[in-house]
Amino acid sequence: MSAWRPDPAAADDERPSAPAAPLGARLAALGVLGGSRGGHGTPARDDDGPAFEVRRHVHSATELFGRDGPSPDDAGALFLDTETTGLAGGTGTTPFLVGLAFLDGACLIVEQYFLRRLSGEAALLDALRPRLEAATQLVTFNGRRFDWPILAARYVLRRRRIAPPATHLDLVRVARRLWYRPLGTYRLAVVERDVLAIDRGRDIDSAQIPGLYVHYLRTGDAAALEPVFTHNAHDVRALVDLRRRVRRWIECGEDPPPPVDWEGLAVLRLQAAQEAAAEDALRRALRVEEDPATRWRIARRLARILRRAGRHEDVAALWEREVGGRGVWRVRALLEAATAYRRAGRRAHAEAMVEHAAALVDWLAVCEDPSAAALARAVARRQGLSRHAAHD
Repeated sequence: MSAWRPDPAAADDERPSAPAAPLGARLAALGVLGGSRGGHGTPARDDDGPAFEVRRHVHSATELFGRDGPSPDDAGALFLDTETTGLAGGTGTTPFLVGLAFLDGACLIVEQYFLRRLSGEAALLDALRPRLEAATQLVTFNGRRFDWPILAARYVLRRRRIAPPATHLDLVRVARRLWYRPLGTYRLAVVERDVLAIDRGRDIDSAQIPGLYVHYLRTGDAAALEPVFTHNAHDVRALVDLRRRVRRWIECGEDPPPPVDWEGLAVLRLQAAQEAAAEDALRRALRVEEDPATRWRIARRLARILRRAGRHEDVAALWEREVGGRGVWRVRALLEAATAYRRAGRRAHAEAMVEHAAALVDWLAVCEDPSAAALARAVARRQGLSRHAAHD
């Protein structure tokens, strides 16, 4: 395991002075910037040259954004993905490949900062810092729990400071809402394959990546790392593509391709203050969901939207006709319908709902349902409210 330790004598922990030249020019002058338009940098195969290198790839933004082009919010966004010496995180984990993507005019720039020797970590972090601190928004996939904490820890260990991102959009939260229930996972590669119909080809498994880097450190065989560079570049570009699509699904009300968790999409739309689109997604969720408990939860979310809009008649119709259910769930829906009718000023309809619920509770008591007693008390409260309103 000695190959994993940086050489203290070779590490340079002194903070360099801030040069005036642009970052790209500075890296090129140091001989660490490689790559070309649409191409790849030349991989190192020995210990000659700088301790880290930067590969740069330039793509047309229309490849991902189409004719409409990127959103104004994309101008200052930085898309980040790291490959590390371990998958568990912690201070002992070193990011040896940091992939970045950002817009520069009509071009999408992908840069990959590669740590050829562990002794070059301080210099690599110094080269990364201007990119990280200039970003108005950081976009990652599980970056809040993995990528950013690891990078921040490395800056601390190297006695350097790094300002946290102004805003951090972690797309794993979006993926969990949209695809965990229908797919059983929200891994980026699975989402690309099963939802977005994107074929990565012969992509490397993330679990193999740390071992390949250890092999490179021991042998200098950089060719074995080429699949890792390809994997990282694909991940970074996938972040750009996924963010573009997510914005259309959440903010523009477009329908995502199946399979999708409609309730999860509704929650995301509500967080973006898109209540009309959220209502549509919740009604779709009710149409496809069969589990009574889940239908109840969806209906409660939908009812809150309708109540905020003062649509009490629609709330009553939701609970009376659309939620359905049997036994306990039917009683609860009828009591909610009664409340909605009372708020809408339709007292007779409210009383009818309560009486219907009372009859069902009597049947549940005969069947010795354990929920019957609690439901009977709820029905009695509603009946008391009806009598009080009648006296008024």
